[in-house]
Amino acid sequence: MTFKTSILVRFGDLDAAGIAYYPNLVNFLHEAFEDFFAGHVGRPYPEVFRDGIAFPTVKLEMEFLSPVHYGDHVDVDVTVERVGRTSLQVRYEASVARWPVFKARTIAVVVDMRTFKPTPLPPSLREKFESAMEPASAAEGEPPTSGGTPGGPA
Repeated sequence: MTFKTSILVRFGDLDAAGIAYYPNLVNFLHEAFEDFFAGHVGRPYPEVFRDGIAFPTVKLEMEFLSPVHYGDHVDVDVTVERVGRTSLQVRYEASVARWPVFKARTIAVVVDMRTFKPTPLPPSLREKFESAMEPASAAEGEPPTSGGTPGGPA
């Protein structure tokens, strides 16, 4: 099951060219991950963090497909691809007015914040993450290609 969220591009997200600065789009991944916690897991991420569990990203792959502009609403689809004992893999596909703008994949490790060591995903969170997975056959390989071209909607 894919979770959907939307992030507004603000003035502070822009670079000198007037488009979203790519590191800020990387930050959108974490914003979408936090929205996933509130909207799908049912617990705000800060609450889970205060309970001593964090999910630092250890691997990131991202492809930028089209510029993102000031005032755009970036719709981000969040799909859990794999849930391991102490890690998870998440795919993100983002669009503006249905025009693909970026896609990404992250691997995060479940960390005990007291020790900064990997820890097993708590059962209550595991259940929620597993319920956000798509069928195994659809999750294999790369995310679907966009077919989009640079210079999409303004």
